Amino acid sequence: MARKLLMLSGLASVVLAVVTYAAPVSLAGASASPAQETSAHAEGASAPHGTSVIPTPADLKGKAKVLAPPPGGWSVPSQRNYTITSSCQPYAAAIRQGAAAWAGLREGGGTPVECRNSYITDCGGGDRVVGCNWGAGQRIALYMGGVNDDALLAAHEFGHDWYGHSTFRCAGWDSAAHVMAPSICN
Repeated sequence: MARKLLMLSGLASVVLAVVTYAAPVSLAGASASPAQETSAHAEGASAPHGTSVIPTPADLKGKAKVLAPPPGGWSVPSQRNYTITSSCQPYAAAIRQGAAAWAGLREGGGTPVECRNSYITDCGGGDRVVGCNWGAGQRIALYMGGVNDDALLAAHEFGHDWYGHSTFRCAGWDSAAHVMAPSICN
């Protein structure tokens, strides 16, 4: 009897552990909307959102996989427009590729996108800031010389029209939330 009770007790402990620890892990991998995966942008619509560049952490080196947004881009809550300024003409193709990551983003009018020749210093602080979106799409600045993936930087900054930073460490193309990581890792 004691042996049977010990076995049932052990089985109950295993079930409790699976429910407690495995369920959150499986839910974390479940597909969710970008709004669920990223922090709400309403945390300060007028506050600028800066994106820094950092060296790729050792545990992520060699694990990078380049994916792409779905055809037509990830869905967004509203449509927005952007204009590429003359300072960004050399990077226009990459900026358009980044914009294409979002289904509701069209070229012509709207948010001016400017390019800088050095790190961005007027974005509310931070070191090595390579992108900034002021006022959820009022103005975007990019420093393409600071990153290895110009389109990813553009996609990230355009994403701030709707979303805040996600909990990913380094931005990538796996999902909308991955694009919205607070850092671009080189």
